[in-house]
Amino acid sequence: MLLVGTDLIEIGRIEKSMRNPRFCGRVLGGAERAQLALRGFPVSGVAASFCAKEAFSKAVGTGLSGFDLRDAQLLRLPSGRPELRLSGRALRLAGGVPFSVSVTHTARYASVVVAGESDFFQSSKSASHWKPAAPHAEGEGLRMLQSMLRPRDAESNKGDYGRLLCVCGSEGMAGAAVMSVGAALRCGAGIVEEALPRSIYAVVASRLIEAVYTLLDPVPDGSLPPPEEEKLLASLARSSACLVGCGLGRSPAARSEVFGVIRRSTVPVVVDADGINLVAEHIDVLREAKAPLILTPHPGEMGRLLGTGAAEVQSRREECARGFAKEHNVILVLKGAGTLVASPEGRLYRNTTGNPGMARGGSGDVLAGMIASFLAQGIGAFEAAAGAVYLHGLAGDRCAARLSQYGMLPTDMIGALPDLFREIGR
Repeated sequence: MLLVGTDLIEIGRIEKSMRNPRFCGRVLGGAERAQLALRGFPVSGVAASFCAKEAFSKAVGTGLSGFDLRDAQLLRLPSGRPELRLSGRALRLAGGVPFSVSVTHTARYASVVVAGESDFFQSSKSASHWKPAAPHAEGEGLRMLQSMLRPRDAESNKGDYGRLLCVCGSEGMAGAAVMSVGAALRCGAGIVEEALPRSIYAVVASRLIEAVYTLLDPVPDGSLPPPEEEKLLASLARSSACLVGCGLGRSPAARSEVFGVIRRSTVPVVVDADGINLVAEHIDVLREAKAPLILTPHPGEMGRLLGTGAAEVQSRREECARGFAKEHNVILVLKGAGTLVASPEGRLYRNTTGNPGMARGGSGDVLAGMIASFLAQGIGAFEAAAGAVYLHGLAGDRCAARLSQYGMLPTDMIGALPDLFREIGR
C-alpha cells in the first residue's frame, strides 16, 4: 500500500510566523537549521520544510501533534535532491517505511509530496514473519537511548569517555575484530584497545587506524604463555570495560583469554560468540566473575549454554532469557527477531527495531562492540545493552531502506551510526 501525504502553504503565512524569533527553533531540526542558515533562512525554504512535516503527518495519519516537528527534517543532498530525514517519534511512526519527497515552489506557494511503500519490508510467509514495529509505539529502547546519551562537555578529553579493551579476532576471523572494534569506535568510547594475535595485526590495523593495539604471541600449540597472559591482564587493568569473544576461536589461548578476563576483571565485561561457546563448556566460570557480565547469545549459543537446542530456546525465549539471567547473575541478550534483554532482577526489554537483512555473519560482532563501547563510557549494564540493541536494529532498518535487506552488510550498519547519533542530537 502506498502512503501519500501532500501539503500546500502560502509563503507569506510562514513569513509572518518567522517574525516570532522562536518559530524556527520549534519547527526546524538541527541539520535542517544548519542548511537553511547557510542560505540565509529563505522564507521559501522554511515554508518547504514546514510543508514536508505537514505532508508526512498526513501520510502516517497523525496530524502535526503526533510527533516533534524537528524529528522530520527536509534536507538537501549534495546532488541537490531533497531528502526526508526522520528521527525520534517520527521515525517510529514510519515503522521502517522509507519515504521519498518532492518539493515545488511558486512565487506565492510551497508544495510538498511525501510517499512511502508501507509493505516495503513485508516478506513472504515462507521467508519471514518479520514486520516493522507498531507505528504508534514510542519504544522504551528509544527513551533509554536518549536518556543515556548525554551531550559532551566542551572541556572534556578522551579520558572522560572510557577505555575499552576488545579481545577479539584470530587467524581466519580478523573480520570479527574489525567489525566489533569499528562499531565500538563509532559509539563514542574515548580509547579502544584491541588485543589480538600478532599474525592478524596488519590486516586489522589497516582497517582501523584509530584503535590502539596489544599484540599477543601464542606458542605453536595454540596456548598463551604466562608473559603474554600478563600482558593481556595489564591491558585489562587499565580499561573501564572489556569485550571478549568475537572471532576468537576455541584454541587453548582463546580459552585462557576468556576465562582470565571473566575471573580477573573488575570492570564490566561483554562475552560474545566464541566466548559464549567456551563458557558453555564450563558454565560455573560465571560464578567466579567479580564484575557485571553481559552475554549476547543467538538461539544456537543459548541452547549450548542451557544444554538444549535452538528450537527449544525459540519456543521459550522469554523464559530462557529470564531464567538464565537470574540463575547466573548476568545481563542476558538473547538475539533474534524481537531481541530480549533480561537482568538478574527481573527487568526485561523486548526490542522492536531490526529486520531480516541483519541475519548474516558479523551483525552480532557489531552489536557486541556497541554494547561494550557504551559500558566503557560508564553507562549501566542493562541500559547499555538495551540501548545498543535498539540502536543496532535502527541502523539495520536504515540500511535496509537504503540498500535493501539482500544488499545490506554489517559494515553498512556501522556506517549508518553517525547519522543516527546526529538525528538524536548527539
